[in-house]
Amino acid sequence: MQLEQSFHIAAPTDAVWKAFHDIELLVDCLPGASINKEATATEEGSIPLLFKVKLGPIAASFAGQGRLNLDEASNTGAIIGTAVDARSNSRVKGEASFTVTAAGDGTDVQVKVDHSITGSLAQFSREGIVRALAEQLTKQFAENLQARLPQPVSAGAVHGSGIADMATPAPAKPRAAQRDTSSIDLWTLLKAWLAGLFSSRRN
Repeated sequence: MQLEQSFHIAAPTDAVWKAFHDIELLVDCLPGASINKEATATEEGSIPLLFKVKLGPIAASFAGQGRLNLDEASNTGAIIGTAVDARSNSRVKGEASFTVTAAGDGTDVQVKVDHSITGSLAQFSREGIVRALAEQLTKQFAENLQARLPQPVSAGAVHGSGIADMATPAPAKPRAAQRDTSSIDLWTLLKAWLAGLFSSRRN
């Protein structure tokens, strides 16, 4: 299944592109995802990942390997990975390619995801459900990434001599010493998407 998402970050393109070099930062920003400290990389350049999800009474913990590929010339890249949930004997394989482009005073990020899931959990991979969840995950990822980048200073926020202060962005929020690695509740995300959908239709 293929999906396309996009989001805007209020930060310079260079800063956003630099953030996409840090796979640990990207994992930190994705709900339910974490670096698997109990596993080792299976090959050079890969990183052990863990993604925990919950849908009602069903819980899954996908453990696998991911790799980050970047093209500096075009500001494009891809995260490629495979993972297995041993409990349900389900397997996920996917590639998320992204393009980072300047947009006014900020940056646009376009994401294309091509993934497949096999095993007993494949019954939950219907296009409508997956697309709704992808929208919510992308929204939360963008919000988390925005919070981790240096915040731009508004034109009116000038102090002291003026020029030096105006050119200095507000510092980014530090990486949490201990990150919450609890599973992402897909049912909660789906309800949030449905609520937003019905709200927009009423308006």
